[in-house]
Amino acid sequence: MTLSSRVTRVLVLVLTLLAAACGDDGGATTTIPGTTTDGVATTVAATTTTTAAATTTLPPATTAVPPTTAATTTTTNIFYAVTLGVPDVFGSAGDPHGSGCVVPPGDVLPDGVWFGSVEGYVGGVIELDLACYFTGAAATAARIADGLPGESDLDEHVRNMNPRTYSIRLAANAEVYSIPGTGTFFPQLIPAGSWPDPFGYFECPGEGCPVWLYVNDGIVTGLVEQFFE
Repeated sequence: MTLSSRVTRVLVLVLTLLAAACGDDGGATTTIPGTTTDGVATTVAATTTTTAAATTTLPPATTAVPPTTAATTTTTNIFYAVTLGVPDVFGSAGDPHGSGCVVPPGDVLPDGVWFGSVEGYVGGVIELDLACYFTGAAATAARIADGLPGESDLDEHVRNMNPRTYSIRLAANAEVYSIPGTGTFFPQLIPAGSWPDPFGYFECPGEGCPVWLYVNDGIVTGLVEQFFE
């Protein structure tokens, strides 16, 4: 083989190796974001995901408050308050105790403190036989005026010259004092709805049922049984 032939063969071999090497580089493909394999830039639009804010609309917290209704209470103005024992003399010396013996006009028992016997009691309504109650020197004078001996072992006198009776209602919350039939002759407070006491000292209603009625605003706000021997 001549020298020129060898050189030619070496050149061919070198060229072949170079061609193979170039072919290998061309076949390796690397993907680069934003470009293509031919070098041309490719614009990739950014992917945007919009997430709507989670919004929950809550109705305003409202609590329905019912309108306030004021409790209706019937108030009675108490001018004549209950006292235990014989009430004071409202008039002058020598007058009876309480509101006296004046016969009220009409069928209505006026406000005041009245003595008498409960002759009837139905549906909370008292039927009172009005009378007058005297003590001390006034009792002596009243006995003489009524044609009775002035001297008496009792320091009291009851005058009943008025045949009329008066109907008046006992308040449901009235103060009621009844004399028990247990040997204690001091009036004891009982509920108005429990009067008359079937075991009391007096048989009420009836002619032997002596009481003081405390009348305010046209109703009986107090009832106190009066002890007699």
